[in-house]
Amino acid sequence: MRTPNTSLTTLLGVLGIIPFAAATYFSWIGQPFLGLSGYTLFSTYSAIILSFLGGALWGQLIHKEINSLGRFLLISSNLLALAAWVALLIGIPSLSIAILLLGFMSVFWVEARSLKLIRSPNAPYLNMRFVITIIVCVLHLIMLYPHY
Repeated sequence: MRTPNTSLTTLLGVLGIIPFAAATYFSWIGQPFLGLSGYTLFSTYSAIILSFLGGALWGQLIHKEINSLGRFLLISSNLLALAAWVALLIGIPSLSIAILLLGFMSVFWVEARSLKLIRSPNAPYLNMRFVITIIVCVLHLIMLYPHY
């Protein structure tokens, strides 16, 4: 049974894919949007969403006891977000996209492991996050493919 909260998170998650897809499209056709390249749109949006997910994860885990692997993954996901930010600043497009991709994978991994302790691994939220994470990761891989 879906609760309004689950429906809202699903809607927001699905709507959150649109900027990734649009930025990928603009990158592939080589057309700027609002004067910004598809790469710039994609990488900055990706960094913002990864930071948001990292913050949401911290909010979920801050008062819970997590094992050493969970701590390692939580710290790693934050380090990956910072590394992606540095890669954006130094202007190495493929490196920043690759690091952002690793960040999304690690945040999902930490979230899935933490939710296993609280809910069934087949919870609707976790299933929705898995599908959205797969789509976002595929779009990152597409952005890594040379298309100029």
